[in-house]
Amino acid sequence: MKFGEIKTIIENNFIDSVKDRKIFKENIQNFKKHFLKNPNLGKLYLVYGDLSKPRGLNEDEARNYLDEGIKWAKTLIKENKLPSIQNSLKENNYELIDSLVYDTSKTIEESLTIKNKILSSLQTKLKDETKVRLPISAMVKVSNEKIKEFLNSIDETTRKDIINLVSEDKKNLKENFVELKEEAVNKLSALIVAEVNPDLQNKLKETINKIENENFDVLNYYNLKRLNESLD
Repeated sequence: MKFGEIKTIIENNFIDSVKDRKIFKENIQNFKKHFLKNPNLGKLYLVYGDLSKPRGLNEDEARNYLDEGIKWAKTLIKENKLPSIQNSLKENNYELIDSLVYDTSKTIEESLTIKNKILSSLQTKLKDETKVRLPISAMVKVSNEKIKEFLNSIDETTRKDIINLVSEDKKNLKENFVELKEEAVNKLSALIVAEVNPDLQNKLKETINKIENENFDVLNYYNLKRLNESLD
Protein backbone atom coordinates (compact mmCIF):
# COMPACT_ATOMS: atom_id res chain seq x y z
CA MET A 1 0.00 0.00 0.00
CA LYS A 2 1.32 3.43 -0.94
CA PHE A 3 1.84 6.00 1.78
CA GLY A 4 -0.74 8.39 0.33
CA GLU A 5 -3.34 5.65 0.68
CA ILE A 6 -2.27 5.02 4.29
CA LYS A 7 -2.50 8.73 5.13
CA THR A 8 -5.93 9.01 3.51
CA ILE A 9 -7.28 6.04 5.48
CA ILE A 10 -5.94 7.44 8.75
CA GLU A 11 -7.54 10.83 8.12
CA ASN A 12 -10.84 9.24 7.10
CA ASN A 13 -10.80 7.12 10.26
CA PHE A 14 -10.40 10.21 12.43
CA ILE A 15 -13.30 11.95 10.71
CA ASP A 16 -15.56 8.88 10.89
CA SER A 17 -14.82 8.15 14.56
CA VAL A 18 -14.97 11.65 16.01
CA LYS A 19 -18.36 10.95 17.64
CA ASP A 20 -17.33 7.56 19.06
CA ARG A 21 -14.94 8.17 21.96
CA LYS A 22 -13.72 4.56 22.16
CA ILE A 23 -12.90 4.25 18.46
CA PHE A 24 -11.49 7.76 18.36
CA LYS A 25 -9.17 6.86 21.26
CA GLU A 26 -8.02 3.74 19.41
CA ASN A 27 -7.26 5.83 16.32
CA ILE A 28 -5.29 8.30 18.42
CA GLN A 29 -3.27 5.48 19.98
CA ASN A 30 -2.54 3.97 16.56
CA PHE A 31 -1.47 7.36 15.24
CA LYS A 32 0.87 7.85 18.22
CA LYS A 33 2.30 4.37 17.73
CA HIS A 34 3.02 4.73 14.02
CA PHE A 35 3.82 8.42 13.60
CA LEU A 36 4.48 10.28 16.85
CA LYS A 37 6.86 7.62 18.17
CA ASN A 38 8.60 7.27 14.80
CA PRO A 39 10.07 10.68 13.87
CA ASN A 40 10.85 9.61 10.29
CA LEU A 41 7.29 8.50 9.54
CA GLY A 42 6.10 11.66 11.27
CA LYS A 43 8.22 13.68 8.83
CA LEU A 44 6.82 11.68 5.93
CA TYR A 45 3.28 12.41 7.13
CA LEU A 46 4.13 16.12 7.17
CA VAL A 47 5.81 16.08 3.76
CA TYR A 48 2.72 14.64 2.11
CA GLY A 49 0.57 17.21 3.88
CA ASP A 50 2.85 20.09 2.87
CA LEU A 51 2.89 19.05 -0.79
CA SER A 52 -0.89 18.74 -0.98
CA LYS A 53 -1.88 22.24 0.18
CA PRO A 54 -1.64 25.81 -1.15
CA ARG A 55 1.49 27.57 0.06
CA GLY A 56 1.53 30.83 -1.91
CA LEU A 57 4.96 30.14 -3.46
CA ASN A 58 6.26 31.65 -6.69
CA GLU A 59 7.04 29.34 -9.62
CA ASP A 60 10.72 28.75 -8.80
CA GLU A 61 10.01 28.25 -5.10
CA ALA A 62 7.21 25.80 -5.92
CA ARG A 63 9.44 23.72 -8.22
CA ASN A 64 12.24 23.57 -5.66
CA TYR A 65 9.75 22.74 -2.91
CA LEU A 66 8.20 19.94 -4.95
CA ASP A 67 11.54 18.44 -6.01
CA GLU A 68 12.90 18.52 -2.46
CA GLY A 69 9.65 17.16 -1.01
CA ILE A 70 9.52 14.22 -3.41
CA LYS A 71 13.20 13.51 -2.75
CA TRP A 72 12.57 13.48 1.02
CA ALA A 73 9.51 11.26 0.65
CA LYS A 74 11.34 8.69 -1.48
CA THR A 75 14.21 8.50 0.99
CA LEU A 76 11.95 8.20 4.05
CA ILE A 77 9.85 5.46 2.42
CA LYS A 78 12.96 3.57 1.35
CA GLU A 79 14.52 3.69 4.82
CA ASN A 80 11.42 2.98 6.93
CA LYS A 81 8.82 0.24 7.15
CA LEU A 82 5.34 1.60 6.55
CA PRO A 83 2.51 0.61 8.92
CA SER A 84 0.03 -1.98 7.73
CA ILE A 85 -3.51 -0.56 7.41
CA GLN A 86 -6.36 -2.96 6.66
CA ASN A 87 -9.23 -0.55 6.04
CA SER A 88 -10.66 -0.23 2.55
CA LEU A 89 -10.11 2.90 0.49
CA LYS A 90 -12.46 4.41 -2.09
CA GLU A 91 -10.35 7.41 -3.09
CA ASN A 92 -6.69 8.29 -2.49
CA ASN A 93 -6.46 11.98 -1.53
CA TYR A 94 -2.73 11.95 -2.27
CA GLU A 95 -2.74 10.04 -5.55
CA LEU A 96 -0.84 12.77 -7.42
CA ILE A 97 1.97 12.79 -4.85
CA ASP A 98 2.07 8.98 -4.79
CA SER A 99 2.47 8.99 -8.58
CA LEU A 100 5.68 11.02 -8.33
CA VAL A 101 7.03 9.34 -5.19
CA TYR A 102 6.50 5.81 -6.55
CA ASP A 103 7.20 6.71 -10.21
CA THR A 104 3.97 5.16 -11.46
CA SER A 105 3.42 7.54 -14.40
CA LYS A 106 3.31 5.64 -17.68
CA THR A 107 4.46 8.50 -19.90
CA ILE A 108 6.51 11.69 -19.66
CA GLU A 109 3.40 13.69 -20.54
CA GLU A 110 1.46 12.11 -17.68
CA SER A 111 4.28 12.86 -15.24
CA LEU A 112 4.46 16.50 -16.37
CA THR A 113 0.68 16.89 -16.05
CA ILE A 114 0.79 15.60 -12.47
CA LYS A 115 3.72 17.88 -11.59
CA ASN A 116 1.95 20.90 -13.03
CA LYS A 117 -1.18 20.17 -10.98
CA ILE A 118 0.83 19.99 -7.76
CA LEU A 119 2.85 23.08 -8.70
CA SER A 120 -0.36 24.98 -9.36
CA SER A 121 -1.60 24.06 -5.89
CA LEU A 122 1.67 25.09 -4.24
CA GLN A 123 1.47 28.47 -6.01
CA THR A 124 -2.13 29.06 -4.96
CA LYS A 125 -2.41 31.93 -2.51
CA LEU A 126 -3.07 30.99 1.08
CA LYS A 127 -6.61 31.54 2.30
CA ASP A 128 -7.20 33.63 5.38
CA GLU A 129 -7.66 30.86 7.95
CA THR A 130 -7.48 33.13 10.97
CA LYS A 131 -11.10 32.58 11.93
CA VAL A 132 -10.72 28.81 11.76
CA ARG A 133 -7.25 27.93 13.05
CA LEU A 134 -5.85 30.67 15.22
CA PRO A 135 -8.46 30.69 17.97
CA ILE A 136 -8.09 26.93 18.52
CA SER A 137 -4.29 26.96 18.45
CA ALA A 138 -4.13 30.11 20.53
CA MET A 139 -6.33 28.56 23.18
CA VAL A 140 -3.53 26.13 24.07
CA LYS A 141 -0.98 28.94 24.43
CA VAL A 142 -3.36 31.22 26.28
CA SER A 143 -4.32 28.45 28.67
CA ASN A 144 -0.68 27.78 29.55
CA GLU A 145 -0.02 31.50 30.06
CA LYS A 146 -3.08 31.82 32.27
CA ILE A 147 -1.76 29.13 34.58
CA LYS A 148 1.28 31.30 35.34
CA GLU A 149 -0.82 34.39 35.94
CA PHE A 150 -3.61 32.60 37.69
CA LEU A 151 -2.71 33.24 41.32
CA ASN A 152 -1.97 36.91 40.67
CA SER A 153 -5.31 37.82 39.14
CA ILE A 154 -8.44 35.81 39.86
CA ASP A 155 -11.78 37.32 38.92
CA GLU A 156 -14.90 36.82 40.98
CA THR A 157 -16.36 34.12 38.74
CA THR A 158 -13.12 32.13 38.79
CA ARG A 159 -12.89 32.51 42.54
CA LYS A 160 -16.37 31.05 42.94
CA ASP A 161 -15.51 28.13 40.67
CA ILE A 162 -12.40 27.37 42.70
CA ILE A 163 -14.35 27.54 45.96
CA ASN A 164 -16.89 25.09 44.55
CA LEU A 165 -14.14 22.70 43.50
CA VAL A 166 -12.50 22.84 46.93
CA SER A 167 -15.78 21.84 48.52
CA GLU A 168 -16.23 18.79 46.28
CA ASP A 169 -15.17 15.24 47.11
CA LYS A 170 -11.43 14.91 46.38
CA LYS A 171 -11.72 11.27 45.35
CA ASN A 172 -14.24 12.13 42.64
CA LEU A 173 -12.15 15.07 41.49
CA LYS A 174 -9.08 12.87 41.15
CA GLU A 175 -11.02 10.34 39.07
CA ASN A 176 -12.40 13.12 36.89
CA PHE A 177 -8.91 14.59 36.58
CA VAL A 178 -7.68 11.39 34.94
CA GLU A 179 -10.56 11.55 32.46
CA LEU A 180 -9.90 15.23 31.76
CA LYS A 181 -6.24 14.49 31.03
CA GLU A 182 -7.20 11.71 28.62
CA GLU A 183 -9.77 13.92 26.91
CA ALA A 184 -7.32 16.82 26.53
CA VAL A 185 -4.60 14.56 25.12
CA ASN A 186 -7.05 13.12 22.58
CA LYS A 187 -8.16 16.57 21.45
CA LEU A 188 -4.61 17.90 21.17
CA SER A 189 -3.48 14.77 19.32
CA ALA A 190 -6.30 15.34 16.83
CA LEU A 191 -5.02 18.90 16.32
CA ILE A 192 -1.56 17.52 15.60
CA VAL A 193 -3.04 15.32 12.88
CA ALA A 194 -4.64 18.33 11.19
CA GLU A 195 -1.74 20.74 11.75
CA VAL A 196 0.99 21.12 9.08
CA ASN A 197 3.09 23.76 10.86
CA PRO A 198 6.03 21.90 12.52
CA ASP A 199 6.54 24.61 15.16
CA LEU A 200 2.92 24.47 16.25
CA GLN A 201 3.01 20.68 16.20
CA ASN A 202 5.95 20.77 18.58
CA LYS A 203 4.10 23.16 20.89
CA LEU A 204 1.09 20.86 20.89
CA LYS A 205 3.31 17.88 21.70
CA GLU A 206 4.94 19.83 24.53
CA THR A 207 1.49 20.66 25.89
CA ILE A 208 0.50 16.99 25.74
CA ASN A 209 3.66 16.01 27.60
CA LYS A 210 3.00 18.66 30.24
CA ILE A 211 -0.58 17.45 30.74
CA GLU A 212 0.46 13.80 30.99
CA ASN A 213 2.97 14.63 33.73
CA GLU A 214 0.73 16.93 35.79
CA ASN A 215 -0.32 15.79 39.25
CA PHE A 216 -3.73 16.43 40.68
CA ASP A 217 -4.53 19.58 42.60
CA VAL A 218 -7.50 21.93 42.40
CA LEU A 219 -5.66 24.52 40.32
CA ASN A 220 -4.47 21.97 37.75
CA TYR A 221 -7.96 20.48 37.65
CA TYR A 222 -9.56 23.86 37.00
CA ASN A 223 -7.12 24.85 34.24
CA LEU A 224 -7.32 21.45 32.56
CA LYS A 225 -11.10 21.72 32.57
CA ARG A 226 -10.84 25.17 30.96
CA LEU A 227 -8.42 23.86 28.32
CA ASN A 228 -10.81 21.06 27.41
CA GLU A 229 -13.66 23.53 27.06
CA SER A 230 -11.56 25.82 24.85
CA LEU A 231 -10.78 22.92 22.51
CA ASP A 232 -14.43 21.91 21.94
